[in-house]
Amino acid sequence: MLPDKQKPELTPEESMFIEAKEAVHANNLARARDLMTRLLQTNQQNPEYWVWLSAAMETPKERLYCLQTAYKIDPSHPAAKRGLAILGSLPQAEVLPPFPMNHPRPWEARLKQAEEKPKTAKSPAFRLIVAIGAIVLLLIGAGVGVSILTKKPVATQAPIGTPRPTVTPYATNSNADIPVVNTLRPLADLISTPYTPTPIYAATPHGDIAGDSYRGAMRAYKNGQWENVANMMAQVATAQPGSVDALYFIGEAKRLSGQYQAAINEFNTAIALNPKFAPSYLGRARADHALNPKKNILEDLTKTIDLDPNYAEAYMERGMYYIELKDFKAAQADLQMTASLGDSPMVELSLAKLYLAQQDNEAALEAAKRANQMDLSMLEGYLVLGMAYRANNQTIQAVEVLETYLKYQPDNAEAFAVLGAAYYNRGEFDKAEVNLLESLRLNQYNVDGYFWLGQTYLQLEKFDKAISNFQKARDMDEASFDIGEGLAKAYMGKLEFNNAYIAIIKVEKSAETPQQKARFIYIRALSLDQLNQPEAAYRDWLEISKMTTDATTDEMIQTALRRLTELRTATPTITATSTKLPTMAPGTLRPTITPKPSDTRVPTITPKVTPTP
Repeated sequence: MLPDKQKPELTPEESMFIEAKEAVHANNLARARDLMTRLLQTNQQNPEYWVWLSAAMETPKERLYCLQTAYKIDPSHPAAKRGLAILGSLPQAEVLPPFPMNHPRPWEARLKQAEEKPKTAKSPAFRLIVAIGAIVLLLIGAGVGVSILTKKPVATQAPIGTPRPTVTPYATNSNADIPVVNTLRPLADLISTPYTPTPIYAATPHGDIAGDSYRGAMRAYKNGQWENVANMMAQVATAQPGSVDALYFIGEAKRLSGQYQAAINEFNTAIALNPKFAPSYLGRARADHALNPKKNILEDLTKTIDLDPNYAEAYMERGMYYIELKDFKAAQADLQMTASLGDSPMVELSLAKLYLAQQDNEAALEAAKRANQMDLSMLEGYLVLGMAYRANNQTIQAVEVLETYLKYQPDNAEAFAVLGAAYYNRGEFDKAEVNLLESLRLNQYNVDGYFWLGQTYLQLEKFDKAISNFQKARDMDEASFDIGEGLAKAYMGKLEFNNAYIAIIKVEKSAETPQQKARFIYIRALSLDQLNQPEAAYRDWLEISKMTTDATTDEMIQTALRRLTELRTATPTITATSTKLPTMAPGTLRPTITPKPSDTRVPTITPKVTPTP
């Protein structure tokens, strides 16, 4: 038994928890948030910490997140359940018990045991204090419940050196039963559903002098208020000279608001101040790439990883850059390294992009599905999933997912290009035209928009418009076989066989796959026939007839065999007689144009030119 008036010694965590709750009662929410965040860094599985953190939050969304996290840890926690019920976020099956008036914590029980005095308990003054305390607790409990909604937790901080990253850790949704998105409606509900956000890599604790400015900047950062981030971080840098992380966040605010050169300047200043601070190199690489996509940023990305070998986000960024460089082996190594550092939908999304670039469409679809299921609120996941569905010729699903994406992201040129391509694959050419024109309106440097619009006009027999769009696509990607083939077909539609021959010859070296080589020879043979070059045409038809069936089509083989027979018996003078290319009767020399195979040209965002109306 403890001596009278002797209080048991509290642990540092218990003392901090008491101080945090007192700060909540005193409405000193900034101090309460700081203390509760530090407690959560030591133990993220304590539901009490999350409940009290929710009371210190400033927005309903933040409070809801904290309550849902507490409920996920302990579904029976009364305060968490009560708060969620008041906010309308508790599962309907739950039955709430009465709100507990006194729910002693371990340290409170020990204090009560140490200070218990029978005589005092019977005194009127004591009973009055108890009654008032009960009312206060009731009000506080209700306030906690009402005042509780989502906060994105501050990243766990490393005590010294460059803070260690956590790989974009989107946790599973705290609401258990989320429907699979297969209509336009679910995403609207999911967008308001909080997922565990990405901890901010470079966020570090600051003292009292700059603490309020720093925490305010972090809240602004999470809300996308870039100007506020820059202003408040400038106050931090002034109050605490040498704060390299403050300079880094100013650079990030500039980069994320599109001020790329200003961002580069800030990152350079941060690097000069502390050359060993890894995030500055990653930020500079991203800003450089946004300012000039052709600039090589590999040195900065590698420097970032050299300084911090556990920086998952840097591996992912370098992996995506390797995809642009078509170094798929290096890209896969980096993305696998990212995956080894943490489970994240962004990793699956990056792998899906890699597989699409490699035309491993089935693997891309599986990775895109995993990314989407891991975080149903991640909009980019719908875009990549739509691309993967289209690449696998699942056009119904592709259109559905892409239309869902565009409902929430209506200014994405890439999405409109992919949707237009999906409609093209479905044979809905009018809808394809509408979406592709919108893609080009949003981004006039979109090579895929021009390519697919050219393909669409080819099917609509609008050959002049097809030629114009293929030419614009070719200006941006001269080496593309698909673009050169499309241009040649458009010229053939206008019976300009000399131009068709020139267009296809220019991309001869780009015909890499057996299928592309067969299509190249086929169009060249058709052009030579129409240009009255029977001997050269004969050689091409003979080569086609000897190709494997997986490289050619039945139409190619039948046309080749027929022309070989005709050319062996005579040397006819071949003249063009029709302008209706897609409606030529069987046996004529002009090709029947069919929709582009779904595994060619997965659209990507590219630079700007004007669309041809």
